[in-house]
Amino acid sequence: MNLKQLFYFLPFLILFSCNSGTDKWISASKDSVAQTTSTVTVEEEKQKNSYVTEPPSKDYTGDYLDKYENGNTKFKGFFRFGKRHGQWLAFYANGFMWSECYYDNGIRSGGNTVYYENGKPRYKGWFKKDLRDSVWIFYDAFGVEVKRTLFKNDEEVALTPSK
Repeated sequence: MNLKQLFYFLPFLILFSCNSGTDKWISASKDSVAQTTSTVTVEEEKQKNSYVTEPPSKDYTGDYLDKYENGNTKFKGFFRFGKRHGQWLAFYANGFMWSECYYDNGIRSGGNTVYYENGKPRYKGWFKKDLRDSVWIFYDAFGVEVKRTLFKNDEEVALTPSK
């Protein structure tokens, strides 16, 4: 998997974990051929994807903490009326930080940094209304900067020289 693919995969994994739906159901879909409706519960989705985070209720306000089986923190953040708000941290099972992102009522807003499992930064940038904005810096697994990209409204505007 190259850096660009990884860049797109990780935010979606983290975003997928932030569903602001109901307390119990993540999705409901109707099969147009069989004319049946299937639903997926939060617990079923957590069994398939252990990175799903849901508040205890759709209106929950308070701290959120999820841990791996080994006792290390997996996610740490705050829900405000059922939506992520403020700083959210995600960690690898080995205890190293995976990501740090800021939310404003469920929408990514502010600084975002994602790390390799060895603790070195993978990329960092800024979100504005859930869209990549400003200069994003990408690093190799040793923490050496490999490129800078300018984004505006989640569109790549230009590559800028690395330092």
